[in-house]
Amino acid sequence: MYVLCKKLKIVKGVLKEFNLKYFGKILERMLEAKQKMYEAQCRMQTHPSDLDIHKTESILAKEYVRLIEVEESFLRQKSRL
Repeated sequence: MYVLCKKLKIVKGVLKEFNLKYFGKILERMLEAKQKMYEAQCRMQTHPSDLDIHKTESILAKEYVRLIEVEESFLRQKSRL
């Protein structure tokens, strides 16, 4: 029983770290990603032939969508409590 309790305490710490890393300050990270994506889109409009800007905007858009999905998942889980 003692060994089980020790292992559970270790897992609890790891899960807290994981939760903070992926769900901590999710709104701030989402707004920051949205702002970066918007800036990339503005640069894309001023330099439409630059492929690097297009790639960057695509990556930032995917990150923004991922953060929206994470926030939605978080809120869905929170509503079940």
